[in-house]
Amino acid sequence: MWRYTFAHDPLSYAGKDESSKNDSLSSLMAEDSIIATATIQTCDFLSQIVISDVPIEDAMDAFRQGGKDGRTTLAYLVSQAFLGSTPATLDCRHSSGSCKINIEPLCLRRQTSNNHNSVRNDGVHWRRKQTRSNKLLPYLFERSDIWCSRDALHITFAIIFEHGDVDIGQEHHAQSPRPQVSVVELEEILTKYWTNLCSSSLSMSHLLAQVANSVLQTKIRQILPSKDAVAFLANGSIMPRKSGVSLSPMMSPPAIPFVAPEGSSMSQEITVDLGNLCKYVRNSNVDCKDETMVKISGMVVPKGITLIVGGGYHGKSTMLRTIMVGVYNKVLGDGRELCITDSSAVTVRAEDGRYVNNTNVSAFISNLPIIGSDTTKFSTREASGSTSQAANVAEAIEMRASALLVDEDVSAANFMSRDGRMRALVMDESITPLLYRVNGLYAKHGISSVVVVGGVGDWLDVPNAVIKLDRYVASDALEKARSISYQFSHNHVQYGGRGVVHRLPWDGDGTPRRRRPILFEKLGNVDSCKVSLLDGGGRLSVWQEGNDDNHDNGYDSDDDTGIVDMTKCEQLIGGNCHLYGCAIFALWIIKHSRENPELDLHDLLGKLDTILDSEEGVGMETIMESFGSSKFDSSSILCSLLKNVGHIYRPRRFEIFMALTRMRGVTFEELPTEVDEEDLKIKREAEERKRMLAELWANRRQKKG
Repeated sequence: MWRYTFAHDPLSYAGKDESSKNDSLSSLMAEDSIIATATIQTCDFLSQIVISDVPIEDAMDAFRQGGKDGRTTLAYLVSQAFLGSTPATLDCRHSSGSCKINIEPLCLRRQTSNNHNSVRNDGVHWRRKQTRSNKLLPYLFERSDIWCSRDALHITFAIIFEHGDVDIGQEHHAQSPRPQVSVVELEEILTKYWTNLCSSSLSMSHLLAQVANSVLQTKIRQILPSKDAVAFLANGSIMPRKSGVSLSPMMSPPAIPFVAPEGSSMSQEITVDLGNLCKYVRNSNVDCKDETMVKISGMVVPKGITLIVGGGYHGKSTMLRTIMVGVYNKVLGDGRELCITDSSAVTVRAEDGRYVNNTNVSAFISNLPIIGSDTTKFSTREASGSTSQAANVAEAIEMRASALLVDEDVSAANFMSRDGRMRALVMDESITPLLYRVNGLYAKHGISSVVVVGGVGDWLDVPNAVIKLDRYVASDALEKARSISYQFSHNHVQYGGRGVVHRLPWDGDGTPRRRRPILFEKLGNVDSCKVSLLDGGGRLSVWQEGNDDNHDNGYDSDDDTGIVDMTKCEQLIGGNCHLYGCAIFALWIIKHSRENPELDLHDLLGKLDTILDSEEGVGMETIMESFGSSKFDSSSILCSLLKNVGHIYRPRRFEIFMALTRMRGVTFEELPTEVDEEDLKIKREAEERKRMLAELWANRRQKKG
């Protein structure tokens, strides 16, 4: 049933001469540690799971119906069981002696590797510190170490040998020949371990409940467009977390389960056909109507402009964060597993100091007092709060996001809004606030905005929906907001002849142009690039193999080329494994941009998604092997990955795009864009309004004279 392949562990060769590396199986068994991959047919694996509670035929049919969601869920549960069994130390007695075999997930192996406390270069094993985290994130990400294709489950892990003849403090023993386990003996031990793990840690009913949960989330997400909705928040959901650093739901009470506003048009029911998976649903917030259909009640966040308002600490940002992570499927017990968001919704915020190259921000930034500045081709190595947020919005448009998720607490104040008194005092302002643009953006590009607002009432002039939170209880405040807007803001003046202030039409000149990366400073051959994590989290360095004389782990404090800072990309929630994946795929985009000069960033990311969505499930491995080196060669991107984080999570195309556009030293060029006749018409109308307004003021001045 189980099949195994073995390869060198890059950590085993840290600080050693790699010329002595031998690929034979007997040589591998003599190393301190190796990388192994276990493969088993999915049907064989499922038959090993405890199935007393579910007939095997029904279970197989239900799992197959789960499709890709089911396979991703299975990989997650295997990962969870594997982590729960760690550390796993197995005794091995064989013909030439004895040894201990430690089986570890790749991520835990890498968490200890930086301290070099597992294996010394002389072969003496030190005791590993138990300071590692065995907690798995509650999100169902595709991952590169444990994954399920249509037919088979694949598990990649580390094996560390502790040979019985090695005694700490007696280094002469390390030089003598070691007794080593044979390949056959090792495979027998591993098969026993994985079989026992399946039977003791997994149950078919729990697997199918999680599969039904994941499929339900995907189907709700597919229904959102028919509801003209950006997101759906189910009744009974627990949105707050235990603390600001915890991913676990707060206990209820004190947490208040979400309830949709009674009598509001936003309060709706969603009906989903789950087929055979219906019987395995284990969520108290789901009503099973019959053998195949389920019904969920809750609140839709409609397309257009939605405001989330309320007092401080009443749950506004918590609701937005729930919507933000709703682009990912979550496991049962998270509390937010039925809070679903369109997969193309993107968080935008201020990012002081971010790198921007050749980005059209003219819809928001113009007439800068810098000689020669052209905001249709804006570039800077240190963006301000407002220019960085303008670039983030422009790039979301370029990537065809479906919605912008904005929290005023982490936004640039002058980018969000500008009141009448400030307009009267400072008339020559370079910034057109987001407030003035959201309606035109939705009308022109169909991009919705969900905005948390607590202190600027001008936003009440623009929404299609208003969710008010009072002590964590939601109500529909649209009519009240419209009444206040009419009272305080009726008959707004023209804004520079471009339309009524707060509701400007979208100017076609502000639409981002098609771009592609053409140059990476000081980095020539992408195939030989390395990726290194930087201290503090959320940052990494991409650097050139053979060009690292002045680098410490790929970072030179005097040169920021290749640095990627994603600390403020709030939907990158998978930690270093997500971050590292973004860097690898961004390098793939750079490489294939050179090979396909006619493709823009959107096209290239589409091509990448096609490979990653491979039905055989080998997409991530295909990408990593495309960089030209053999799989476990020291110069390969996969070897670099194994040394740093062990495995990656698959990021969305939006986070890959963010990594690429924040990679310092990358230069972008514009590609030809078709002329939009509607944009030309709007531009002519705007020019006519400006002309008429100028004539009006000229006539008034003449009368006064």
